[in-house]
Amino acid sequence: MRSMLKAVLGAAACVVATGTTLADDRRMVDLPEPMREMFLAEMRGHLADLDDVVAALAAGDFKAAAQLAEERMQIGHRMVERMQGMGATPEQVAEMRKHMAQMREQMGGMGGMGMGGGMGMGGMGMGGGMGFGRFMPEEFRALGMLFHQAADDFAKTARAAAEPPTPDDYKAAMGALGAITVACRGCHDAFRVR
Repeated sequence: MRSMLKAVLGAAACVVATGTTLADDRRMVDLPEPMREMFLAEMRGHLADLDDVVAALAAGDFKAAAQLAEERMQIGHRMVERMQGMGATPEQVAEMRKHMAQMREQMGGMGGMGMGGGMGMGGMGMGGGMGFGRFMPEEFRALGMLFHQAADDFAKTARAAAEPPTPDDYKAAMGALGAITVACRGCHDAFRVR
């Protein structure tokens, strides 16, 4: 680990010393301030969420991992936070989530929400609302929907695990977690923000 860190730092020093940079051919997305800061905070938050999910899995607490994915990474997680802050009951939150799932189905699954004026991405709309999603290309919004759907699938997989989790439960959970990180990687490989 230490030798790898030294190699990375050495490569970075060479880039700084020579002024050479690697080409970054990812698609640039221009976000106005403060949308850019909100967006970057959301992405850093999701990285922390993934860390927390991995820690829960490592501790064998699949129910906690599922709850983290549901509360922090599923579509509408910001709406849920607002509802809870306003005193909504768990039943009201569950009803809102059920309604959102029905809307997704009526709109053609992930594609309908990702391509149109759906919920999320800054709280006020993936496609045309008040959030930062309205500034994102359709391909970005589609990847975002893949992330949220993968989080939902992971939560279901983790909730279905036995107590204590079996090796097959770990295998299924890691596969479902991999679907989340594939969505993250796809977006990070294709896009950057300014």
